[in-house]
Amino acid sequence: MKIGVFGGTFDPVHNGHINAFAETYIALELDKVIIVPTFISPFKKQTGSTDRHRLNMLKLAVKNYDFAEIDTFELDQQKVTYTYDTLNYLREKYPGDELYFIIGTDHFISFDKWANADKLHDLAKFVVLDRNDGLYNVKPPFIKLNTNIVEVSSTLIRERFKSNTEVRHLMHEQVYGYIKEQRLYET
Repeated sequence: MKIGVFGGTFDPVHNGHINAFAETYIALELDKVIIVPTFISPFKKQTGSTDRHRLNMLKLAVKNYDFAEIDTFELDQQKVTYTYDTLNYLREKYPGDELYFIIGTDHFISFDKWANADKLHDLAKFVVLDRNDGLYNVKPPFIKLNTNIVEVSSTLIRERFKSNTEVRHLMHEQVYGYIKEQRLYET
């Protein structure tokens, strides 16, 4: 089986996230995509909502994608978990399957700073979503995937909620409703 792996903070999940995993699913003819929400990203300061809210929003956003499933391995660890740990876990869970770890160019350019970066290619193929703008020289062992990228930022969404600026067009309708109902990102 060919399995995509897509990790992130998803605070909140937005159309850019959905587009990234759906386009990779199509382009690489994957059998499924596993979405792995982080507990705490080693590269980001934790802001925004709780794990429970992030997971609830993610469930709402992906529920109509039958090829997508959520794995809470990193949330369950309740500590910083590195891609190396997650891929070892997924290797055990899916022995013999091909894993394709989906990243953007922002993660590609900092890949050498990742924990155990020299061992990661033994665990999965890394797919770099690129705009084909020539800014980054993506070469093997990375797989460059030229695709339409929906530019949305979770930071922008949080800021817009805080300032009460229109934002619903950037995310799934039910995620927007959940954020409003739970009064997330208001302060």
